[in-house]
Amino acid sequence: MASPVILILGAGPNIGQGVAKAFAAKGYKVALAARSLKESDSTDKQLNITCDFANPEDIVNVFAKTKKALGIPSVVVYNG
Repeated sequence: MASPVILILGAGPNIGQGVAKAFAAKGYKVALAARSLKESDSTDKQLNITCDFANPEDIVNVFAKTKKALGIPSVVVYNG
């Protein structure tokens, strides 16, 4: 069975990163979306997506990138 996927919108250095670590420890693949992330820092189990939530198209693109790279998210967290 494939690993479940969590998408965290607003993955800042505090709550967002803490949630990411907790879910990763449970075997989830993690997609993080925030303005401050560098996509080049992504790994096989963690996808970093640069996103500005003021732009609705960015949000659509976050879901598309997550689905393509990791699969459909089974958990979505909005940390806004």
